[in-house]
Amino acid sequence: MTIWALKGPSLANYDNDNEEYQEVLEFLSNSIRNGTSRFGWDAFDLRTFQNKSWEERNENERECWSKSNFLLNIEKGDWIVHINIPYCGACFAGQIVEEYKFEKDDYGYSHTLKLDKSTIIEFERNDDEVLPIISRKLKLMGRYWTIQNVEEFLQTIQNIKVGELGKKEDESVGIFYLKKDLSPLLKAITIKIHDTHPGSKLESLIAEVFRKIHNVIDVDEHGNNKGFGTDNGADLIVTYKSGLSISNLEKQEKLVVQVKSYSDQHWETNAVDQIEDAITEFSADMGLIVTTAESTKNLEEAIEALSNKLNKPIGLIAGEEIAKFVLKYGGEIIL
Repeated sequence: MTIWALKGPSLANYDNDNEEYQEVLEFLSNSIRNGTSRFGWDAFDLRTFQNKSWEERNENERECWSKSNFLLNIEKGDWIVHINIPYCGACFAGQIVEEYKFEKDDYGYSHTLKLDKSTIIEFERNDDEVLPIISRKLKLMGRYWTIQNVEEFLQTIQNIKVGELGKKEDESVGIFYLKKDLSPLLKAITIKIHDTHPGSKLESLIAEVFRKIHNVIDVDEHGNNKGFGTDNGADLIVTYKSGLSISNLEKQEKLVVQVKSYSDQHWETNAVDQIEDAITEFSADMGLIVTTAESTKNLEEAIEALSNKLNKPIGLIAGEEIAKFVLKYGGEIIL
């Protein structure tokens, strides 16, 4: 599959006659909406002289061929994007269902390709839904060109159809897509952490990261010290400063942490029960569950229920959040 970008007409093509220019834009726009993509360059059917040698063609045929012969290479299943139709900065896109035909019209746009009407979509190349790399590729680069970023183009079409990206209001388009592209990498880092730090080794790594966090006073690797089943639900006991660092307004608080070295999705809620035991046993101010598995609604609802029951905050770091946590606070440990 190839993505073809075609330049639309400009006002200069009509000697700055805006009325004629707008008339042509309207004609081309309606044609595309009705399933016919058009490209203009002289009134010659390319197929009538495609087998002629260069010497056998007359001057007009040579010019028409040099400007338009690429149309014969467009195949069923390819995509066409018309740039600056129906206005500057706007685009029409559609997928080819029928290859080149010559259909005479009154405006000189007789080279045609049939489009699947269900795929035809109109957008602006600077819309948030358009991936930055595709937006850049839709800037004018000649009469026609191809876009090699097929996956990104198809994602752009899907984004436009859905219409809602989930981008934060104060977030730039570039940052939104960068975060989206980094997400699989973060998941891969979490998997590597899981693979290289099984069981109690993960507890030790998380403990080391906590020791790098500002205001953390002490990290007790309680689970490793006590052994399996004897830690009263606390793998780590983190003591930290809170409040303001002025005139006796600081205080020490206690966080209990349950660490799970899991894969896939985290469905069971045993860790929540363990956090409840740990908060009670150690009079902790809050709890935290750390799991290398992906979070589930089942786990999150159990955490919320416990938080409401104890009237204390219970946090969760799961899946790719593990990678973010380690990189943010313990980057110097692993990099």
